[in-house]
Amino acid sequence: MDKIELLVKPSSYLCNLNCSYCFYKKTKSIYPQGKIMDLNTLEFFIKKFMEYSEGKNIYFCWQGGEPLLCGINFYYKIIEFQKKYGKSGQFVGNTIQTNGILINKEWIEFFLKYNIFIGISLDGPEEIHNFYRRYKDGGKTYKKVMEAINLLKESNVQFNILSTIAEHTGKYPEKIFNFFINKNFQYLQFIPAIDRKNDKISDFSITPETYKDFLIKIFELWWNDGSPFISIRFFDNILEVLSGFEPSNCTLKKRCGEYLVIEYNGDTYPCDFFVMPDFKLGNIFEDELDKIYEKLKKFGEIKEIGSDKCKECEWSFICNKGCLWHRYVKENSIKGVDYFCSSYKKFFSYSIEKFKIIVRNILKL
Repeated sequence: MDKIELLVKPSSYLCNLNCSYCFYKKTKSIYPQGKIMDLNTLEFFIKKFMEYSEGKNIYFCWQGGEPLLCGINFYYKIIEFQKKYGKSGQFVGNTIQTNGILINKEWIEFFLKYNIFIGISLDGPEEIHNFYRRYKDGGKTYKKVMEAINLLKESNVQFNILSTIAEHTGKYPEKIFNFFINKNFQYLQFIPAIDRKNDKISDFSITPETYKDFLIKIFELWWNDGSPFISIRFFDNILEVLSGFEPSNCTLKKRCGEYLVIEYNGDTYPCDFFVMPDFKLGNIFEDELDKIYEKLKKFGEIKEIGSDKCKECEWSFICNKGCLWHRYVKENSIKGVDYFCSSYKKFFSYSIEKFKIIVRNILKL
């Protein structure tokens, strides 16, 4: 292991919003008490992983729920503990994924001081963003999120846009893309919303047909005659594959299991979509990290199994049998076919030659 990546849920599923497509709310059934990570757990877990890293690079991604609910003093403690237990010359990275509601000048000072990269959730223009992303009383969130983004921009805090695409909002790719371009956002990540409830696909889930249409339209707008002018993470990952590199996104990797999820009480899981009792890897207070990582490795290897259909598919070299979560959602089994299989086939068929042109243009630089 040349680096350690941790996705930490210090506030678990606790959130100041009630987004209707949120997959993490169901974690309440596992942790009904709904607590924030205490400082003893925080120090113990940072100490344990910093020592385990043996000076290798270590990356902490703080998510929720809403991670800023822990308060700014909690995050200053994070830095304090990382400094206390880090090795000389070791790189330690911190990113925060947030809905942006709590960001103010005090948070901005913290982000700048410690070079924190921010992923902020914004689904598109006002009417699109507010469709799914609401306060608990039903109030709209767009204006508050844009205030936070403007603070980030004015202060030169590095950030990217996390745009979740569900069935309704997925029908407006052009409106969403043009809005982001007009706002001069350079780094975009589109995340398809998909979940199961009571053995059925959740109503908000984007259908494979809608997602296919969304990808194709976004690609047309992004393509720019072979010289794209912004970063879209999924498209960047495909370019990585075609250039002979391993994609940075786990969705397209040959194996899963590169990062651990840490819940507020130290429970560990292989993916935030699989925070379920059947997939629990252990607890940092009770289990040795070697044993936890061994279980993580076995989970990651499942991705290579896939369906027999994948072995015959011309596009498997890109999707690598798809995402385990998307398999689980489709067939209630992580050994089946990706829910978006048909989307990918049609999108790759449409776009592959243009992707190759972009690769050639990049290599000329």
